[in-house]
Amino acid sequence: MLTFSLALRNVIRNRERSLLTLIGVLLAIGSFVALVSLAEGLSGRIETELDSRAVDVYVMPEQALALPSGPIGTIGYSQDTISNETLAKVKELPNVVEAVGVNRDSWKGRHAILPILYLEQRAIAVFFPNLSGVPEDLAEGQVILGRGLAQQEFGSNPADVVQHGQIRLSVAGIVHGGGFQDFFAFVKPAAQNNGYQEIWLKLNDVNLASGDAATLRSQFPGLKVLTRREYLASSNVFVRYAWLLQASIASIGVLIAITASMNTMLMSTYERLREFAVLRAIGASRTTVGMMLLWESLMLSGLGGVLGCLFGVLVSGVLDEAVVVLLQLPFPLAQITPLLLLQGMLLSMLVGAAGALIPLVLIWRQQIMDGLRTE
Repeated sequence: MLTFSLALRNVIRNRERSLLTLIGVLLAIGSFVALVSLAEGLSGRIETELDSRAVDVYVMPEQALALPSGPIGTIGYSQDTISNETLAKVKELPNVVEAVGVNRDSWKGRHAILPILYLEQRAIAVFFPNLSGVPEDLAEGQVILGRGLAQQEFGSNPADVVQHGQIRLSVAGIVHGGGFQDFFAFVKPAAQNNGYQEIWLKLNDVNLASGDAATLRSQFPGLKVLTRREYLASSNVFVRYAWLLQASIASIGVLIAITASMNTMLMSTYERLREFAVLRAIGASRTTVGMMLLWESLMLSGLGGVLGCLFGVLVSGVLDEAVVVLLQLPFPLAQITPLLLLQGMLLSMLVGAAGALIPLVLIWRQQIMDGLRTE
């Protein structure tokens, strides 16, 4: 407690220097939390979207990437499609309860890009069992809107017609299922098409999904066949790259914060060399003096970490709004998780420990007589 008390007294004594260090740590941790929250939100979005679907196996072109639907997800898709003949053969597997071809699109709405899924009405009921309000029939020229999407586009009074270029679609119903299910629109596919971007399979026995996927790979070597778990793992590869990119950008601020913290502690140490020598002369050990310096650095970085996490939460909201506007997303993306805040705090403690490293080495090597001669 003595070392903690002495460290706190020195932090208060050098208010201006301590404040500058505090601001540096605050900005570094705040930028880390805000930027990484976008990757966290994307990861959560993928998991939520896949969990909301009752799809056991996905079949897609070899060059396609497993990504979520909508403006972000469509960048992962190639121009290749799966033929109607392939879909007919997939339906013949004995364990398949339902197989449906799926196409995606993105329409320009009033306020955002609308993620569109081309699905038959019966397929909506099968693969989105949590959706309520699904109409009994979906005819050509009609569209089903998720409740969140309808509110985003039309407010509290949803329109009866959705305009897409020269095409006018009547709203057949508004569905609700919670989460990202509420931000999709469903359109009946055309009777004649050139193929599908994906095939979704509903199996009678989910435990046989891996075996069925292996069978499909052997029958159709030019296609990519993934179970639900494999699809999620493949999607998370994209998320990890996004996380690394954003964390790398944020690490620049962290390095600056470490440099500022180290500079503050070094200046404080050089100014107090005589004080430390006196403490050593009256019986204080190197460990006691070193702990005083370490407490001082950790106090500044810890408080900066707490304020930085709060700052990051605020900036995350602003950054999320900017991303939604720039990419015209119909839903928020950033997500602040307890794990992310914990990572921010641990990072702030790392900043404090790194900032005290060189001063600790300096004090540890100091001779008492040399310190007493310091003016």
